[in-house]
Amino acid sequence: MSGSEKILTGSEFYDQLVSDYDQMINWESRLQRESPFFEKIIADHQINSIVDVACGTGRHCFHFETLGVETIVGVDPAEKTLALARSRAIATGSEIKFIQASFGDVAERVSGRYDMVCVLGNSISHLLTYDDMERCLENFRKLLNERGILLIHLVNWEARIAKQQRFFKPQSHTTSKSEKLFFRFYDFHDELVTMNLAIFQASESPAKYWSHRIISTTLRPWSREVLRMAVADAGLEVGQEFGGMDLSFFNPIESPDYIFTANKK
Repeated sequence: MSGSEKILTGSEFYDQLVSDYDQMINWESRLQRESPFFEKIIADHQINSIVDVACGTGRHCFHFETLGVETIVGVDPAEKTLALARSRAIATGSEIKFIQASFGDVAERVSGRYDMVCVLGNSISHLLTYDDMERCLENFRKLLNERGILLIHLVNWEARIAKQQRFFKPQSHTTSKSEKLFFRFYDFHDELVTMNLAIFQASESPAKYWSHRIISTTLRPWSREVLRMAVADAGLEVGQEFGGMDLSFFNPIESPDYIFTANKK
């Protein structure tokens, strides 16, 4: 067995995870669970065009397509991850565009104005400084049309840190030739958080043998208060707030997630 202790940037982390990412997540179950949330947001705000920032392999983009959204752009800084999303679009005949860009230059790389810009799955936590966050939100603002909304989904960091919730539920993926186990956990520091992912793989040929690798990256545990401040500084104002994709009210002590919309002032 061998592992790695190098702390990777966000794009490096996901490029190294590209062959495992979709296996780590039960997408059918996740999208079924999240679909009522997106259906409500799309209907309430008459969303017909979306930019999905930090789109990864594009699973949410393809789901938005099934919900009737006509114009969809997926954006991600990780080249290998984005290549997989493009391959899936070609294979399915989808017209979704996938563009390589970082949080800080998305407005330069993506043309047009949109009904919604979204950042899902705690991806916004890869931004490590307030200046980076404000610059990112300003980029998002430029991509919104006059009635457009921003949708951000991240971990409710204050509750997770208060409860020292380091570990996520293990995930597995099994085929006729191999078995994989995924263990994700956090290391909490004074200001930042290290996200670790241990991947164990068993090969059946010629005899069952377990190998593993560990990849890690750095996150910032953004609080609701600081996020709302950054949103205001970027010329936006917070609208709705939720505590999860179940459309529950946000409870700063109990909610697992912090999800909010914002629009231009």
